[in-house]
Amino acid sequence: MKRIKIISFILIMLLMISIGATSFAAIDQTIYFDVQYDGEINLNEEKISVTTLGGKATPQHTNVRIKVDVEGPAIPKLLATDSTGKEYDIAQIGYWGPEQGFPIQGDFHNETMVRSTYPVAGTYKITLSLLDVGNNNDLLAQREFTFEVKGEEVKEEPIANAVVDEPTTELPKTGTSLLEIAIYAIILVAIVYAVYQIRQRRK
Repeated sequence: MKRIKIISFILIMLLMISIGATSFAAIDQTIYFDVQYDGEINLNEEKISVTTLGGKATPQHTNVRIKVDVEGPAIPKLLATDSTGKEYDIAQIGYWGPEQGFPIQGDFHNETMVRSTYPVAGTYKITLSLLDVGNNNDLLAQREFTFEVKGEEVKEEPIANAVVDEPTTELPKTGTSLLEIAIYAIILVAIVYAVYQIRQRRK
């Protein structure tokens, strides 16, 4: 009974190793991806990247297509133009290349200019996978790229010095007002009248 269990365990392990080896062999080591940006990637700023699909002594594949997966805080615009001049947003479509695929073989180096715009700052992971469309979408090559999108720096404007309204102080009056002149005139008239009365009594 123990022997049967041991043999069953060994068979299962061999099967799993065989499946893993088959999956690993599906990745074609002769094919490579590359994505290059020049300088920093800023929020809402269109940036051109050079996306490369190349190979060295690659076996013939007649129908391949690139799958594009994006992970991040938002879906960016990734605009690529084909040989006819038609533009595609490959982040929205999820693929690059015709539905029926295109051929690759031997030594090749294909560059595609992609105009990228990221609407939200943060970390983005873009995974490019080369699928064999003519063979059940078998995975031929894959690579992940991580990009950091910087947000706009908020420039703090200096706060203007606050103008404090101070209470208005009434300036001291200068000169003589009309009321004061009238009072002085009345006093002078009274003095003159008093002097006149005194003189009249002495006579």
